[in-house]
Amino acid sequence: MAVATERARRPDSFTQAAKEAVAARDLCPFCPGHEAMTPPEVLAYRATGTAPNTEGWWIRVVPNLYAAFRLEPDGQEHRLGRFWQRDAIGACEVLISSPDHRAPTPLLPRHQVEEIVQSYVDRSRHHAQNPALEHVLILYNHGRPAGASLEHPHSQLYAIGLVPPSFQEELAGARRFLEANAGCVFCQTIQEELQAGERVVFQNDAFVVFAPFAARTPFETWIMPRRHAASFADLELATEKPAFAEALQLTLGALYDGLNDPPFNYYIHSAPLKADVGRDYHWHLELIPKLSTAAGFELGTGMWINVVKPEESAAFLRDRIQKRVAQLA
Repeated sequence: MAVATERARRPDSFTQAAKEAVAARDLCPFCPGHEAMTPPEVLAYRATGTAPNTEGWWIRVVPNLYAAFRLEPDGQEHRLGRFWQRDAIGACEVLISSPDHRAPTPLLPRHQVEEIVQSYVDRSRHHAQNPALEHVLILYNHGRPAGASLEHPHSQLYAIGLVPPSFQEELAGARRFLEANAGCVFCQTIQEELQAGERVVFQNDAFVVFAPFAARTPFETWIMPRRHAASFADLELATEKPAFAEALQLTLGALYDGLNDPPFNYYIHSAPLKADVGRDYHWHLELIPKLSTAAGFELGTGMWINVVKPEESAAFLRDRIQKRVAQLA
């Protein structure tokens, strides 16, 4: 990663143009009353006495209608010389954040954000029980530039039968650090970020939010638990669930307030389901606002050129969080 100081831009120069509020569309499959437009729900938090696949829910999880992975594939493999392909084994699910078509995470009540986190945990634990699966990825695409094809706020879950190559590289790096230093690289990162202070965006009793030292893009931000835990599914619901919901909502709120609701992606990196990585891995969430475009240099080298220093983006977000917290007090 390189920071191009000669190209440096002020953090507030990334503020998005004002958006016109979009009303719920008559054909939005994620809005209440349209439950028949999706596959049958696999999880729902709903009012007592309401039937599955009807109105009355506040969180609803359904299989992705256009799934890239299937739990019951044809079972075919093809080999031609050194080329080998097999069916994409796995599950793809949509986790609908709220019945409200126009309520992104920063505008939801805090208890609703906690319910979103609960749905992440419940579905992660469910898929961890399937011996055919190796890895679970939970992600959120916000805005069309970030890949969101529907406006209604929702997350996605991919449970797949392999460990992604980029994650294998991250895991291998963590193992090398453990062998060389007898400690977790993520735990040490938290400690050193707190000592430095200038890249810390927010912290509470259970989580630290910071702009990573080698941020790849403007406003890249990580949320990491203080407690060493390899798997997100091991989240302590009594204490860590509300703390994680707070950290996530305030961070997204800072982007919403400071940059006028920019597009972004976030994803949760959690340990592979079958790997023994308790000592060397540490789950975390990575948030990447879509404020720059990978061009020839980035694609050709795998290196990123960031035009905003992470210390400056952290200070910008920290200020917005402090203002938001003061308004809520």
